Amino acid sequence: MKKTNSTRLILGFAGSLLAMGSLQAQTTTPAPASNQALSSNAISEITNGAGSATPGGSGLWGYTFGDYAYMGHGDSAARGTKEQYKGLGAAHQASNPNAFEIRRAYLGYTQKINDKFSAYALLAYEGDQDISDNRTVYLKYAYFKWKGIFKGSDLKIGQQATNSFANAYNTEPLMGYRSVEKTILDMHGIDGSSDMGVTLEGKIWHNTPADSTMLPTFIGYSAMVGDNSGNNPVAGFTGAATSVSGSNPSVALNPFNNTTDKDKKFRGNLYVNTLNGALTVGLYADYLNYGDNLYNTYVNNVPTNSTSSHLKEAVQTTKVYAVYNSKWFGLGAEWFTQSMTNGETETWSKPVAGETNDTVNSVQTGLSIFAHGTIIQNKLNIFVRYDMYTPDNVYSHTVVGGVTEAFTSHFSNVSGSANGNSYKENFMTAGLDWSPTSDKKVHFMPNIWYYQINNGYGSDALKSDNYMVYRISFLYAF
Repeated sequence: MKKTNSTRLILGFAGSLLAMGSLQAQTTTPAPASNQALSSNAISEITNGAGSATPGGSGLWGYTFGDYAYMGHGDSAARGTKEQYKGLGAAHQASNPNAFEIRRAYLGYTQKINDKFSAYALLAYEGDQDISDNRTVYLKYAYFKWKGIFKGSDLKIGQQATNSFANAYNTEPLMGYRSVEKTILDMHGIDGSSDMGVTLEGKIWHNTPADSTMLPTFIGYSAMVGDNSGNNPVAGFTGAATSVSGSNPSVALNPFNNTTDKDKKFRGNLYVNTLNGALTVGLYADYLNYGDNLYNTYVNNVPTNSTSSHLKEAVQTTKVYAVYNSKWFGLGAEWFTQSMTNGETETWSKPVAGETNDTVNSVQTGLSIFAHGTIIQNKLNIFVRYDMYTPDNVYSHTVVGGVTEAFTSHFSNVSGSANGNSYKENFMTAGLDWSPTSDKKVHFMPNIWYYQINNGYGSDALKSDNYMVYRISFLYAF
């Protein structure tokens, strides 16, 4: 496929930035440093939502980021899955929309109860509105931590960051630029950034280097069991499902949902940190078994309730990642695949007499590569990122005589996946990060945000198109 002028512009800019970062890294040898020093020129320390701007202490803390964003171009068909700016600039929209806007504001409180216990609470604004369209906040985190419940491990109970990408030694804090964009798992709703549950995390092995100025290599882990309800309360357990409709008292206004039963999401992350704290390599996996769910059998594309069957439905995710962060540059990548058992069903555009449709396992995959470099130490950084995302690896079609005979499409309403899409998506961003303060708690980040929708087939046979947004992003923390 031919590259558009916008694609060439982004790739050229990204290549120039990486070349500059590599040159700077090659001409300077970083001195041994602690974890904090290694990332002292990045913004991960204050934007990972880990619970405190001053780890180990107590007090009020917070941060905000947003942009002035100008849309140069939008996909005419408003395609895409869950990315930022989806639908803006489409054929029915005003051309070149632009705005000053806040994308996130956090206000948190950390309380160290004693040497063993700490409590955390966080209110967040992330684009939510009340009934009057005013910005509103919600409870993002509310949990306590039992430090050293046994040697090398801590226990956390409550609403907290998940370990799929948002916790320590994972991709969101390691890549550092959440204020520019979500990680690929977060962007596409592969897992939520927070959940209600229990987490056990810590180190299962570490060495003690002979050189006291060097950091030990260690193997860490994080295991979580959660509701998979995100920031939503579980109906019934909070009393929320007891209200009824005035016109029909038999109808609950907040009906029970899939998190009200025994189905829980099991998440696990195992990683190694080495090379004086600079390199982290990790493996993440999760599993959620919904059990048997009702599927209508289709005959000639018509659902037949009399032949409905119960089929197992389960979601599995696997992710691998590696990130290297030094004082002068950083480079990393993460790859994931998520499958859903019986997540799709085959349908027919030209039904064959008596043909029965079958279910298939849906699969979505993605790869994200990111890098940053330092131009002026403690003042000016560069960053780039490139994502490849396939919403549906299973989607296929059969053509007979120029007519699409069969294809698979999303069928279940249980999964949050984006199946049934025949197109593929690419994301790119590149920019500068200038911090005018010595503590690096204020940042200005001019950047280009580019999202490409690659051509599909069948009913999605539209031209390839893209979203191109020019932004000046800002961040401040306290």
